[in-house]
Amino acid sequence: MSKKLISLISIFLLCSFPEASAQNLELSISTDHEGGYERALFKLWIDADSDGCNTREEVLIQEAVTKPIIGKSCSFTGGSWLSPYDGVRTTKSSALDIDHVVPLSEAWKSGAWAWTPAQREAYANDVDDPKTLVAVSLGQNRSKGDQDPAQWLPPKGVCTYISDWISIKARYQLSVDAIEAAFLTTKMKQCKNSAITVVFNKKIIIRKSPTPTPSGIKLFKFANCTAAKAAGVAPIRKSTNPGLYEINASLDRDKDGVACDS
Repeated sequence: MSKKLISLISIFLLCSFPEASAQNLELSISTDHEGGYERALFKLWIDADSDGCNTREEVLIQEAVTKPIIGKSCSFTGGSWLSPYDGVRTTKSSALDIDHVVPLSEAWKSGAWAWTPAQREAYANDVDDPKTLVAVSLGQNRSKGDQDPAQWLPPKGVCTYISDWISIKARYQLSVDAIEAAFLTTKMKQCKNSAITVVFNKKIIIRKSPTPTPSGIKLFKFANCTAAKAAGVAPIRKSTNPGLYEINASLDRDKDGVACDS
């Protein structure tokens, strides 16, 4: 599939979650955005409500099977946790990582590259939706890395994991690549007796579409012309898009008012 021409496939999913009534979700299939990712682009572990506990600590408090006593500087005394990926129970919060179910680099490739820094910070620290961040065993999180479900699945709770992955991607309007979509389709069918029920339209609409210009793109500084071209905004002309040109002026090598024109 050409990076310059993205084929979008709209798939309509009916997913039933234990904590909510059935909801219609729409995902788009497109090629991944390559290049430009740095973990530092997602500001991590903030104290959003200024209560002395950062995002990591908030997740640990939320997901504790036995609630710890919270001391100064959000220190924990007692408490126990159950890792949903492998069923391992621990009384040591240090034995847990906070996993972004949809990893930061995966989010970047599927749409977050065009977000503002504030949007990326909000995603990286989302404690409002308990699906987004999960406290899991160190080994499981590090085994997963930045892989999508076609590359890695947890030993336990696969159907819940797939359900959460879809829900998060739909909530943040993140795309799926073709291999990922095919794998999710297969796994969701296998999960027909679980909390997930999937219904596809009789017609899957396939259409050619110009590369979209996501919201926030005017404020985006590209690492190089390859990234700008992949986003479909090159050449960047000072005369027609002065704001985008200004923050990417370093890419205008010959200083003729047009960046990434070759």
